Formats: sequence, C-alpha cells, structure tokens
Amino acid sequence: MAQQWKAYTRILFSFIVLTTMLSCSLLTTLGQNGSTQAKMLHPLVVAPQMTRPVKSSTVEPTATSVSASADNIEVDYTYTDPLITVLYPLYGSKILDNYVDITLRNHNSQPVRVITETEIPGYSDKASDTVDIDANGTAEVSENPRLTQASIDSLDVERPASFHIRVVYLQNGDEKVILDETKNITLTARRDFPWSIEGFSQQDDFDLLAAMVTPTDPSVEALIRDAANHISGGIMEGGYEGHTLDDNGRVWDRISALWDAENDSNLTYIDTEVNFVPGTFQRIRLPYEVLDQKSGNCIETSLLFASAVEALKLQPAIILIPGHAFLAVRMDDTNAQYYVVETTLIGRADFATAVQRGAQEFQDALPHIQAGDADYGWVNIADARAKGINPLPWH
Repeated sequence: MAQQWKAYTRILFSFIVLTTMLSCSLLTTLGQNGSTQAKMLHPLVVAPQMTRPVKSSTVEPTATSVSASADNIEVDYTYTDPLITVLYPLYGSKILDNYVDITLRNHNSQPVRVITETEIPGYSDKASDTVDIDANGTAEVSENPRLTQASIDSLDVERPASFHIRVVYLQNGDEKVILDETKNITLTARRDFPWSIEGFSQQDDFDLLAAMVTPTDPSVEALIRDAANHISGGIMEGGYEGHTLDDNGRVWDRISALWDAENDSNLTYIDTEVNFVPGTFQRIRLPYEVLDQKSGNCIETSLLFASAVEALKLQPAIILIPGHAFLAVRMDDTNAQYYVVETTLIGRADFATAVQRGAQEFQDALPHIQAGDADYGWVNIADARAKGINPLPWH
C-alpha cells in the first residue's frame, strides 16, 4: 500500500511544474480524489531575460589608476578595491575584469625586458610576468594574484589588506626598479555576496550565485551517498537518460531521496542573514558549511540542494523574489518544465508538500519574473556555467 501511495504521489506532483518565460498558460486543475488540488503551468520559453539596471546604493569596487616612470620607462596601472573574496576566481575571466591592468611604455631607443610582480601580502600568491618591449614600444600586462585557501578561510569578516606592485627592468642582467608601491585595500568577507555590481544587469548579478553552487564538494557527494539509502535499488544514477517529463519517475525519486537525506542529517531552516558591511552585500554560507552546521536560510538551502542536483547531472535553477529564494529542478533536458521546491520546509514537511508550496510560490512570482521586476529573478545554473561562472573551490 505504501509503495502504491508513493507512486501515486509522484505521478500527481509530476504535473506540478514551473515555466520560465515570456509566455505561459495555466492549464487544467488536477484533483486528488476530489480534494487536494495542484496546478500545472505550461512553459513556452525556457527562462526570462532581465536587464534592469543596478541599484545606486551599492558599494562598488573602484578601479584606481596610478602612474610612475623611471629611466624613460613609464608604468600606468589600475587596481580594484575592494576585492570581492567570494568572486575572486572570476577576476580576469569574461565575467569580471582583471584585478590589475598594467601598461608599460618604453621611451628608449633600445628594447628592454620588464618584469612585473603583484600580490596581496599575507593573502595571495604572487603573480609575475616578463615582457620584452621594443624601442618606443608599448606592452599590456594583466595579473590576478590568487587568494590562498588558508587566507580565504580566515576571512570571516571584512579585513583591511594591502596591494603590492613591483616593476623592474633588466640591465646587463641586473634588476633596476621602476616602481615598488603598496596601496591600502579591503578584502570582503568570504561569505559576503554582492547583490549588485556596477555595470552589471540584474540578471548578470543574479547569475553570480552559480559560483556558490558546488557540485564537486565532498560534503555534497556524501549527501548524495546518504540519499542512495532512500531510493529503490540504492542507486543514484546521473542525468535524464533520454526520458521525457520524468516519465519513469527517476528525477522525482532522486530529488525526493536528497530531501530525505537532508532530513536524516537534522538539517533545518534558520534565518541567519547578518551583514556587517554597507550596501547590498549578504552573508551566504557555502553548501559544506550548511551541512556542517545543519542549518541554512532560504538561499543557503537552495544552493545546497542545487549543488546536489547538479552533481547528479540534472539541471537546477534558483528562483528569486524579494527577500526569498527557492529551487527548481528541470524534469528533462528538452522541455522547460520543472519541479519547484520550497527548501525552507526541510525538517518540517515531506518532499511532496515542499513541491506543492514551491509551485504555488512560483505561480505568484511568474508575472514579476516575466516583467523583469526588481529583485525577481531566475538563475539557470547550466546557463551560468556556459557564461563561465564555475563553482568556487569548495574548501
């Protein structure tokens, strides 16, 4: 009887789906023995595109330009302050500009060899480049000194730091200093996520959340192993395997098993949003921290669930509304239909209830997402990965 009820529940909620787009029509109301009802949303397009400008109140990283010269060699460089720790792997990618850009001009009648070095002492590795510059020539150098894992772990609060740059040229094998300077900067806390960055659209900002979806984190992999105890046959296969609209129920089974595994770990919802910096930063814990501390707020539990879903080669998305976030899981790799999960119900409700609540919340949010209203959004993790937003180092 229990197996029959489980199968019936899965079939019912396989129709509770979400659409993400320019147009969507509400279809027939489904009944469960004439009582409990769920609604099906029929998607026509995969996701909204939002281009609302950023908020003017945001504390923005500022590019500061500095010039120096010696022996007819001129150096101009631009560095960024503050450095956003949670996004540091994206500096120098197609997502974020380089942390430091250096322009070298040789005003001599002979070529020169120049060595540049940059670092954040005590926090980063040293970046270095060697370039040959023709007589009366120019060279461009970009460097992104990488924060060490130990320093990231220590950045539990925003901290003052320094940026050091050294530029020398070689003369008969000896180094001649052109520039050796240190500038005061700020490193944001490792949990401080920026909800708005200058020059980014609202969608661009939201997509950065994908960096905090960490499918290769061993803690996430351990959660998936625990979830295997809640699934028929004890096997958590990856991907959709060619099935359409979860016609064999395996997507439902796997994400339901993840829910049960999180319940087993005594994970619960706790609103811990505390900020100690101005502007639109929010403290957000990474998935391994949520598992370790057995608690998370709405965005944290959504990021954890999305990490496990992505690790299973399924396609998660995060839905954002003012002051809240919840999760969607695509039912196949062809159609734009999703199970929507209210992750804050973890520890307080079963999976079917979480899906039903998520579908109701999405129905309310959809018109605002379609309109690109402020603070409403849809983050497709696969799309963000295609843009180059890869997972942060998990620990």
